[in-house]
Amino acid sequence: MSYQPPLPAADDPVFRLPDMDPSVHPGEDFYAYANGGWRAANPVPDQYPRWASFDEVRKRNEDLLHGLLEGAAADPGPAATPRHWAGAYYRSGMDVDGIERNGLEPLRKYFDRINEIETVGDLRRLGADLLPFGVTMPIAAGVAPDFEDSRRNLLYVGQAGLGLPERDYYFRDDEETVDTRRAYVAHISAMLGLAGDRDAGEAAAAILELETALAEAAFTATQLRDLDLVFNRYAFDDLADLMPELGLPAFLHEVGAEDVGSVNIGNPAFLQAADAILHGAPVETLRSYARWRLLGAAASALPAAFEAESFDFYGRRLGGQKVQKERWQRVLRSAGGEIPQVVAQLYVAEAFPPEAKARIEDLVGHLLGSMRESIRQLAWMSDATKEAALTKLAGFTTKLGYPDVWRDHTGLMLDDDAAWVTLRFSARSFEFHRRLGQLHDPVDPHEWEMGAHDVNAYFHPLRTEIVFPAGILQPPFFSPDADDAVNYGSIGAVIGHEITHGFDDKGSRFDAGGNFANWWTDDDRAEFEKRTDVLVDQFNGYEPLEGLKVNGRLTLGENIADLGGLTIAYHALQEALAGTGRPDVGGLTAEQRFFLAFARTWRSVETEEHVRLRVQTDPHSPSEFRCNGTVLNMPEFAAAFALDDSAPLVLPDPAKIW
Repeated sequence: MSYQPPLPAADDPVFRLPDMDPSVHPGEDFYAYANGGWRAANPVPDQYPRWASFDEVRKRNEDLLHGLLEGAAADPGPAATPRHWAGAYYRSGMDVDGIERNGLEPLRKYFDRINEIETVGDLRRLGADLLPFGVTMPIAAGVAPDFEDSRRNLLYVGQAGLGLPERDYYFRDDEETVDTRRAYVAHISAMLGLAGDRDAGEAAAAILELETALAEAAFTATQLRDLDLVFNRYAFDDLADLMPELGLPAFLHEVGAEDVGSVNIGNPAFLQAADAILHGAPVETLRSYARWRLLGAAASALPAAFEAESFDFYGRRLGGQKVQKERWQRVLRSAGGEIPQVVAQLYVAEAFPPEAKARIEDLVGHLLGSMRESIRQLAWMSDATKEAALTKLAGFTTKLGYPDVWRDHTGLMLDDDAAWVTLRFSARSFEFHRRLGQLHDPVDPHEWEMGAHDVNAYFHPLRTEIVFPAGILQPPFFSPDADDAVNYGSIGAVIGHEITHGFDDKGSRFDAGGNFANWWTDDDRAEFEKRTDVLVDQFNGYEPLEGLKVNGRLTLGENIADLGGLTIAYHALQEALAGTGRPDVGGLTAEQRFFLAFARTWRSVETEEHVRLRVQTDPHSPSEFRCNGTVLNMPEFAAAFALDDSAPLVLPDPAKIW
């Protein structure tokens, strides 16, 4: 008798048969089997480069926040409150007529200074003043926990100043990338032309030449994940030797970093090269580069011609997005990035009931317990390393929903009468200086790196914490009304994913205190890397577009976390079912529902341009491979769908790490 794939009943409370493709064998392409109908019925909307489960939830959150910000703009309430700040921000961003009237005038003083640049010292001083606004020329700097003593903060300095998405865009010689570089020069020329530059074409060509020289010394996206490359402590007194012409110590003083004992330099060779390149560049090229970097950082806050030109290259050319999102969506997105906890306070009051937090706390406890048992049962790891791993796991901090202590925004100045670009630069500057002001303080245990409205989650290796904002704790990822199999297969796998990040190729290099320190025996580390190399080789073989393959090394951390997260979520579900019984729901077993929920989490459609961009820059694998490339390493998946050994998604020797 031929294989009959399991299908949900018409009254299934979660899964819909029209969302699936029963013509596809689940052992051949589980992603298509679970999501084929949904993908066929949901073409990428013109306003998006991708449409996925995450985007569906983000759109619901946006619609809620839209109403809240409209209300705050109309009735902002008392000054220096989240509602007032949010209202001022939104009202300014929606004042299109005012933005057009102001033109570039709010930036005039910076353009005047650019016109006066004569030396790299002049560029440095201007760069220090603009860095808090998000303008990098070509140095980035910020504060984070010290990688060798995570109880205190450290100043981190890194490579920056490139306008293309990733270092290799400057050097690949395939036709697509060569065309992208031509389009990039045309884009720079258009932006400079809009700003009144009469020699914009010549200036744009010189900027590409300068950025290409900088890129020669820049790390690739894969290299930026290599902790041995990016952790380089320097005594402050030794920084002068890195950039003798530009003057790195002076730059950091001018930014506002005082009494600094040591600094982490993410890419010393890049800073050395940048010093020589900028020192040797013609003065007019330095001026053009500074104009371009300022315009690029401000584009979304400038008149429509600038914003449209920026979108045409970064959104349409690189991402495949056909049209810009609505004005209110663009303003809301910038608010979420620049005043995240202001926006989050409005969101949480409306969208996250206390009972949801209690249910998630229970799930996290079960997942941590499952990871604990998984470590204990590892046959390939010695007792000494297991003990260290368990100690680390026991030290995890969990943050759910929203901060217990909201960020102090004292001093945030969002003037009702300020120009849109001025207001946005003020918001960015506040956050930059807030973090810089913590440099000499102990690390704040209450700090959140995301807004509570974000549809995302993260593990912070220096804080040894897993964080799940309220934004992601809703359907289809989590529902208090869903059966356990669905919740464990969706949000449970996400929770497990973040837990496993503490033990992936990067997270495993940090100890229980969040310090970059070895806790492995040599033999165990070698075995771990042997096992993770299996995933590297596996994902290197995936080809989402003809001639474009997934980078298994770049995506390794996420692939480890996907596999580990789904594994511990599965075992946590088994423990839960042992206490509640194993009733089938909608004609599907609990195990089938678990894996279907996981597949549904990653359903997406995206433009070819967006796929290309993500594969070359993003540490996350494309969705179909996050699904199929994970389940094929789980024998439990084959058992759930009664697959025989001949099925493509059944491996004789699957990867087993955690």
